[in-house]
Amino acid sequence: MKKILFLALALVLSLGLASASYAHGYTYWTSSSKIGIGHFVYNEPGNSDSGTNYSLVQRFNYHNNLFLLSLRGSLGYVPANYSGETMVGGTPISGTVHYSLNNFSAGAGIDYRLMGGLMQNELYLSLGDMTHDFMAANSSFSGGATGYDESYQVKYLGITYKNIYAFNPVISNVFKIGYLEGLSGTATTKGFQGVDINGLPAPNFEFNLSGENGYTLAEGVRYRLNNSLSLVGDVYYSALYFKHSNTNDAFYEPSSMTHQYGLQVGVHYDF
Repeated sequence: MKKILFLALALVLSLGLASASYAHGYTYWTSSSKIGIGHFVYNEPGNSDSGTNYSLVQRFNYHNNLFLLSLRGSLGYVPANYSGETMVGGTPISGTVHYSLNNFSAGAGIDYRLMGGLMQNELYLSLGDMTHDFMAANSSFSGGATGYDESYQVKYLGITYKNIYAFNPVISNVFKIGYLEGLSGTATTKGFQGVDINGLPAPNFEFNLSGENGYTLAEGVRYRLNNSLSLVGDVYYSALYFKHSNTNDAFYEPSSMTHQYGLQVGVHYDF
C-alpha cells in the first residue's frame, strides 16, 4: 500500500507542476473554519470508551490553475465513559476519562475544473502528524482503581479526493473521501502513580506500533452568501485502526479501533 501511495504522490505532483499547460486562469486562497460535534467510540480488548467529540477544524488552500496546496489542522476534546477491566481478564471497572485528538497535515495536488467550472475536483496527497491522547491519570474509577495516560502519536501519508458540484450559483454539493497510511507510530504510557501490573511495578513504557490506517467519508453542502463568503455544513464518518505493538516483551499495546460520526458547520471564504 505504501508503494502505491508514493507512486500516487509522484503522479499528483507531476500533474500539478504541469499546470501551466492547462491554465484555467484562477489563483486564489480559501479558508474553511468549522466547529463540530460527534459521537466517539474507542475499542480495544478488555475495554471500551465512548463520548461526545467537540472539535474545531481549520483549513487553508492555495489554488493556482491546476495546482493545489493545502494546510489543515483539527483539535478535538472528548469526555468519555470508560467501561473495562484493570487488565484483560481482571476486575471490571468504570469511570470518566478524557481524550485530546489533534491532527495537522500539509499537502499538494491538483484542482481540476469541469463543466465550465461548475464541477471542482480536488485530489491531493498530504503528510500529517496525529496525536491521540487518552488522559486517565487524574480520573477516578469504580472500586478505587487508578488510571494512567496513554498517547498515540502517528506520522502518516494521506490521499484525499473532494468533489464540489454547483447545483446553481448559490448551492453546491460537497463530497469527500480520504485514506491514510501510517509511516511510523508509537504508544506511550505515563502517570501510573504507583499502579502495579500483574504484581510488578509499572514504569512508563513506549511501544512502536506495527501499523496504522484509517479513512474518512463526508457529505455536505455549501451555501453561497456572496462572491467570497459561504456557509458550509457536512456529516462525516471516520475509522482509525492502530495495530498492536511489535514488541515481544511481557507488556505490549493491543490493537485498537476508533470510530466517529457527527456534524460540522462553519464558514468558507475565498480571498
